[in-house]
Amino acid sequence: MPGLRFDEQAPIAPSAPNRMDIALMVGFVPMRSGAILPASILQWLKERGWTAPRYASRLNTLLDIPILLESWKQFDQLFAWEQRTSSDRDGSTYLGAAVRSFFSQGGRRCYVVRAGDPAPLEALRPTRMQSVSLLIPGYPFHFDPSPADRESWHGVGHLFGLPDVSFICLPDLTETVSLDRTRVPLATPPPGPAEVFAECSVELPAPPPDLTVRDIRAPRCDDAGYADWAAAVNLVTDTLARRNRETEFVAAVPLPQKSINFTGLRSTAFLQLTYPWVRTSGSISLADNLEPPDGALTGILARNALISGTYQTAANFGVGDIAGLSPELSREEQNRLEKNICLVGPTPLGLRLLTDVTMSSTETFRPGSVSRLLATVVRTARRIGEDVTFEPSGEQAWATVRQRLNTFLLGLYHAGALRGSSPDEAFSVRCDRTTMTQNDLDVGRMIAIVQLDPAAPIDTITIVLVMNEDRQVLEPVGEAA
Repeated sequence: MPGLRFDEQAPIAPSAPNRMDIALMVGFVPMRSGAILPASILQWLKERGWTAPRYASRLNTLLDIPILLESWKQFDQLFAWEQRTSSDRDGSTYLGAAVRSFFSQGGRRCYVVRAGDPAPLEALRPTRMQSVSLLIPGYPFHFDPSPADRESWHGVGHLFGLPDVSFICLPDLTETVSLDRTRVPLATPPPGPAEVFAECSVELPAPPPDLTVRDIRAPRCDDAGYADWAAAVNLVTDTLARRNRETEFVAAVPLPQKSINFTGLRSTAFLQLTYPWVRTSGSISLADNLEPPDGALTGILARNALISGTYQTAANFGVGDIAGLSPELSREEQNRLEKNICLVGPTPLGLRLLTDVTMSSTETFRPGSVSRLLATVVRTARRIGEDVTFEPSGEQAWATVRQRLNTFLLGLYHAGALRGSSPDEAFSVRCDRTTMTQNDLDVGRMIAIVQLDPAAPIDTITIVLVMNEDRQVLEPVGEAA
């Protein structure tokens, strides 16, 4: 029939247990008018309890529920990312730009949590600061969500219901803490040709007024803004260190009013910072035509996990449709920042990701590839521990843990993630009476010790994996041997 179109929606495939390329993106974006959830996404939400009557208001507005997306087209169908309006300007949203860059850079799957509508472009800083708690519930004092209480899952708290997430991205965070916006004068276009009367010419309508955001500066931070940004970043990474050690926070460094200020930002291997800001096909409707680079870096890391393996460095990867950088860093500035920041910069082959590092203060955990390798081991160990949760802590359970961990690490060794002339040199696993005291046995605590030698110029790493008396797998502790 004319005018009738069918869009076939493929069912959502379940994630592989150890997949390390999936992102959680939380931010502000309007729901598209008349948007209807595809049957596959609705079924996914139903299987996870989000279609229950008590969540009806969330479902109707797509507010504060996780939406699983596998393409930019799905995001565009559900969210009006290009409709950020204010009194006299039209623009797009930072969340929309980040999701677009994630898929453009090679990402294949992400969760999007709509935390609300974006603030008007001219919103003052006190108003914007109130919205940080929508991204990070409990900010700035504590992290409110609880892993055991679904009702408390808001903003980043949805991480507790998404065990396959490897990266967190908050594209709106830099703007919420920034200074009030200023406008810059637009360049005067060169004069055109002199008007000449032409008989029988067709009268054309006048061009529409320029209502873009080209004359609004990208958000910038002073020292107070950097302090608020650091408090937000610390709250997220502290939560990851306690609860989800297989997840990394990918955060854009705010543009400085004068100079970058990292005072108050804690050292951690659960954080990858990225800079400078980028110009892409999706940033044309953003202030200064710039977007934070966290969405792009998350997509690059996801592509690296899918193509090379997450334990390989993503440094020297091409950066897809990134066409420009701001600011353009000098060699001295690159040398000063590259120790702890993932930088994008020019090379003889074009723009590339120059560094792949974490904010760890120790050489052992600074390489991003090492941090992600340990995250892979942690995720696998957690699943193994959960499989033996209801077995008695004894020789049989210990042998099962040893066998499964050895099999997994042997796979990493053959894939090139571990170094050594033999598997015995590359890793070892112990889970027996030498790793547990009598008190551990009495209270039902199981402890496994894994030593591994990542394929990087660092020392051997020891990981202690503990299952406590409640039969829950505790967070592991890593240390350099």
